[in-house]
Amino acid sequence: MRNIFYFFLCLVVLSSCGDNDDAGTQQQQQLPAALVNPMIRPLTEAIAADTGNAKLYYQRSLELNKMGQDSLTLQDLMKAVALAPDNIVYRESLTFFLIDKKKAAQAMEQVKILQQKNPKNATYTLLEAEAHMAGNELAKAEIILNDLMARMPGEPDVLLDASRLKAAQKDTAQAIDYAKKVLEVTPNFFDGLYQLADLYSATGNAEALKWYDKIYRLDTLNPNPLYDAALFYQQKGDLTAAKKYFVKTIYVDKDFTDAYIQYGKILLTQDSVSKAERQFNIAIEVAPNSAEAYYLKGLTLLKQNKKAEAKNLFNQALVFNRNHTAAQAALKEL
Repeated sequence: MRNIFYFFLCLVVLSSCGDNDDAGTQQQQQLPAALVNPMIRPLTEAIAADTGNAKLYYQRSLELNKMGQDSLTLQDLMKAVALAPDNIVYRESLTFFLIDKKKAAQAMEQVKILQQKNPKNATYTLLEAEAHMAGNELAKAEIILNDLMARMPGEPDVLLDASRLKAAQKDTAQAIDYAKKVLEVTPNFFDGLYQLADLYSATGNAEALKWYDKIYRLDTLNPNPLYDAALFYQQKGDLTAAKKYFVKTIYVDKDFTDAYIQYGKILLTQDSVSKAERQFNIAIEVAPNSAEAYYLKGLTLLKQNKKAEAKNLFNQALVFNRNHTAAQAALKEL
């Protein structure tokens, strides 16, 4: 878990805090900084006033997930499920999250509960295969997927998971073939398009750019395909094109922290120190909990020979991520 910077937030009403400051102080509860982020704080305060409201925990989990706060997201999802165990949406969301974060054993527990509630739902059989893949139990996943493909030939979600399985088995050619079959059935299937684009990208094939472009054209408010195209160009060493696409990403989503960070990294390699620092400053404004942004800004200050300020920023990076090895190494050098 991240070593998040903690501070106090009074969670009681004004009447509780007014007459007796000492009593009010005792009623304050330590909270992670993310929970009192301006976007999250209203939900945190609503939860403090209604601690048994599962919907509030679920809503906050969605916002925390957007911020990349994995530990806090998981806590809220589990709380929502605990408070409303029969709510299928909450439990499915928890299951999807656990699979995505490779918490296979926990995911499988939730899958079994879902299957008990609805034994005939093929989606939960598919989730079982995905939980096995999350735990790198590829042979078990393959048995389930082969059975589903026999019973449901041409089902896009099954073909998509078959593609993911083959990718995990390092059979890229078969993975691409399954991804193409997904798009033969449903040409504009978002996850299928992304699977094919990412497979090409992983092999350094410029065909990826065509598919990222198609994804973007289907939804011009989605910055992710632009960002992934930028990463492709960056990995290929075409920094001019990479910078262009990072800027496009930011134009679509001004809160896209990683785009500022990656753009700043390129500027830093090009000795545009002040321009790089500006990007990292914006990243910190957008994501005050970003250890990477603090670390990178510290590097720009080192290049300006501002060692004391750089040291403070490296320490700040470790406040938000105590396992940030680059920040630890930078502090040792100082």
